[in-house]
Amino acid sequence: MTGLALEGGGTRGSYQAGAYIAFLECHIKIDGVCGTSIGALNGAIIAENKGLELPNIWRNHDMGKIFGFTEEYVEALNKKNLSLQLFKSGFINFLHIITNKGIQLDGLKNLIDEEIDVDALINSDIDFGLVTVRLKDFKPIYLFKKDMPKDKIKDYLLASSCLPIFKMEKLIDDNYYLDGGFYDIGPVNMLLEKGYDKVYLIKIHGVGIRRKYDEFANVTVIEPKRNLGGVLDLNKKRIWENIQMGYYDTLKVLKNLDGDEYVFKRKTDKYYERLNKKVPERELRRIKNFFKTTNTKIATIKAVEYIMKKEEINYYDIYNMSKTIRKLKKLKNNKNHFINEYLKKLRVFF
Repeated sequence: MTGLALEGGGTRGSYQAGAYIAFLECHIKIDGVCGTSIGALNGAIIAENKGLELPNIWRNHDMGKIFGFTEEYVEALNKKNLSLQLFKSGFINFLHIITNKGIQLDGLKNLIDEEIDVDALINSDIDFGLVTVRLKDFKPIYLFKKDMPKDKIKDYLLASSCLPIFKMEKLIDDNYYLDGGFYDIGPVNMLLEKGYDKVYLIKIHGVGIRRKYDEFANVTVIEPKRNLGGVLDLNKKRIWENIQMGYYDTLKVLKNLDGDEYVFKRKTDKYYERLNKKVPERELRRIKNFFKTTNTKIATIKAVEYIMKKEEINYYDIYNMSKTIRKLKKLKNNKNHFINEYLKKLRVFF
């Protein structure tokens, strides 16, 4: 069986929406999904067979409203309008949150009510689990859908997402609950202990405790190499970039493609050795030292990516290495830097 573990991490969870689309395109069947906090919400949507809709759910919902911020504040934030108006709006939001002893849960409740079909979740052939923490004894609660009463499933989803920024409410059995990240931000062990022989963990670098799992277990980690923004980053552009990043990062892993921050079609070590055939040994050694690697392939990819970032080339594509090098060589604003000089010596015609 193949399982999917989804970390918590606020609006960084948009990364997981793009990642799941890559799983669908690669025809990898997920038998069970477990998540913490926003990972639990994403996981529930996947488990009720609505995973294809995740990117649109993230793009269409008003994340500011979910987290209790005014439309005026979110609009100014999205426009990066660092004005007195933004400051005043933010201060008013802050005072409102303090007065109410935290962010009201209404926005999160509405999201869960709108997107979670309990019957579809229960009847789905994809298993689902989550983790939360009971506050009174700080006990971790691990539950699969079969363990949750039907009328409590939405409450448990809410409990798994209860960061301290939210106003505390008694949710289940007259108890308060905390975000599952306070005990296990990425519940890989839930799946391993249930007998899953292959687990994918999608990290989003949220704040929480990461539990160790068997180092010999068949666990594949997918995680961003670039910044996903803050856990409460409400900027729509950032959310869309995170979705795209998740998609391409996951394709890179699932299809065994090359690259670190960018994605390249897979090439052998010999291909990269031929690329460097006319590079003086001293220059190649300097490149390797600069990127802290002894591997020619890794050093070459990192050097190409370094120039791509400097030239602000789009991250969201699958690149052909030879074509990319030729394109970079033709750029008129190619600065006199030792990495640029190295790039010019790469032999792309062989």
